[in-house]
Amino acid sequence: MTLVNRWYQILQLLVTHKEMTIGGLKQKLIASTQTVKTSIESLNEELIGIAEIVQHKNDFHIEIEDFEKFDLIMNGSLKRKSDFNSSSKRVFFIVKQLIEQKDFVLIDDLSEALGVSRSTVVKDLRVMKKLIASFNVEVIGTPNRGLRMVGQELDLRLLHLHYVQEYFAEHPLSAHTKHYVENLIQNFSLPKTQELLLKKTISITMKRLLKGNILVDLPHEYIDLMTEHPDFIELIHHLEYEYSITLSQTEQAFLSFPLNLSGIDSMDQTSMDEQKIEGLFQQMMEKVHESLLVELDESFLYYEIRDHFRYMLNRLIFRVELQDLFYGEIESQYPLAYELAKIGLQQIGERLERAIPPVEISYVAFYFELALRRQTSTNEHKEIAIVCNTGKGTALIIRRQLERVLGPQINLVHFSEEEYQKENLDQYFAVFTTIPLKNVKKHTPIIRLTNLFNETWLQEEWRKAEKLRAASHDHLKLDFEVLDDKKTYKENLTDMLVSLERKGLVDQEFIAHLFVREKLKSTIFEYGIAFPHAINKKSAEIILSVGIFRNTLSTINGQVQVVLLLAIPQDLTIKKEKELLKLYDQLFAVIGDPEFRSELCRLEDLVGLQCWMRRKGIIT
Repeated sequence: MTLVNRWYQILQLLVTHKEMTIGGLKQKLIASTQTVKTSIESLNEELIGIAEIVQHKNDFHIEIEDFEKFDLIMNGSLKRKSDFNSSSKRVFFIVKQLIEQKDFVLIDDLSEALGVSRSTVVKDLRVMKKLIASFNVEVIGTPNRGLRMVGQELDLRLLHLHYVQEYFAEHPLSAHTKHYVENLIQNFSLPKTQELLLKKTISITMKRLLKGNILVDLPHEYIDLMTEHPDFIELIHHLEYEYSITLSQTEQAFLSFPLNLSGIDSMDQTSMDEQKIEGLFQQMMEKVHESLLVELDESFLYYEIRDHFRYMLNRLIFRVELQDLFYGEIESQYPLAYELAKIGLQQIGERLERAIPPVEISYVAFYFELALRRQTSTNEHKEIAIVCNTGKGTALIIRRQLERVLGPQINLVHFSEEEYQKENLDQYFAVFTTIPLKNVKKHTPIIRLTNLFNETWLQEEWRKAEKLRAASHDHLKLDFEVLDDKKTYKENLTDMLVSLERKGLVDQEFIAHLFVREKLKSTIFEYGIAFPHAINKKSAEIILSVGIFRNTLSTINGQVQVVLLLAIPQDLTIKKEKELLKLYDQLFAVIGDPEFRSELCRLEDLVGLQCWMRRKGIIT
């Protein structure tokens, strides 16, 4: 990473977060403590009179003095000020030359223009080719003629827009146009990022058109709600008159894309192609269902995600990334929702020929989490037992205090010391008691009422009860196998299934059904995890068989360290469905943690697995 790029990463982190520790900065920058501190020192020299990065103990934060000049810096002024000692600036100079020159460009000419050796240019070209590969463009080299960039006009414009214009100021617009655009920005109340993007888009469009580079088409998935807007139509008329050009419908649609990345009050929502959005949403959900057996209220999810989905599609098409406010936190907080979002958006990415940025996965994961919570929320009150040996008066006081602190979403049932022994207390979500209790299972939360009127204590005990319930799986059976890396993945999977069949947990129908699913869609996920699963008619319990390889197994679909084989009962009660979703969440949390995977692969037997899962809070 060049110094100027590191500066901008530091600035983005400190603008997004109120403060960050040196450890946090090291992790995000993938740099040493000394490199981080040196980078901050040199950055502060560039920011004199504008802003300052201040260290207080182990934390860093930014103090801004001149907001207007700071906006210019955040919009790339430090990159434009850099010279050709910066490898990034050299790389994008080469990109600029190749985009703008229709003829071949010689390496020697690039070397001379940059003031560096031919070997340095060759190294920069290797870096450049990797960077532009994601833009679906390529550089063709012809002996004795040089280099030439080949690609669709949309991709060339976006490459120029997002990278070249970061380092090289463009001035193709007249003062009259700049004034016109400023008025449009005020009318639409555009945020800074969209304001800058609109100016850059108009700039690159005029520059390309005046040199005869025409945009023929745009992706069908683009959702344009602005080309009929009166203010935008006026802008088009101005540009056509000012530059003596005619803007096709495609060019107009391209010019409008910065206005279609978020909601604008006067936007014509009635022109939205609802069928297009719904069709893409359904494709996303089909991908999810192919990979995981999970039920969601799709009508609710679509209603919640629809507006975000529309703007997300446009951002993906035009390669505009949202500011990342999460930095990996969503994946760890909501592992199942994140996995569903990642699987679903993979389908959208394939359709659009775009890589999905992690920040988009994080935002969509929020909507999946809403749907999952709705799925597991049955609107019924939690059943709470109160065991009290001091009479109904005391029980009533306890009841009122619990209702006041814990809220109305609970049903309270009172038992005397004699009555509770005839009752199955394990059926209750939690038990509040003034006396020691016997014959209660350990996964049933028991709260001894010693500080009833200490609300902080009471809330903390309730949180503990919820955590204990979250780790309880009343309908889960576990199995464990050490697998053979000399055999194929299918052979190992067969061994696991045969073992379950011998124990009477699955039958041949389940085995056949699972292999049909495996043939249709590989269930080998990232991080060396295989997650085969299917509906099981043989057992009413949720069955999880964990298979581990001492040495990683290589397959055509990826490497495998751990196999999580899940047999899901055909008739899921509400309680079992909650347990299944909870188990999914816990398993995907394990999948994403390399330390957890390593620990799993060192286990010896079922007892070891059970002990490990208890330590991790997966089961009680």
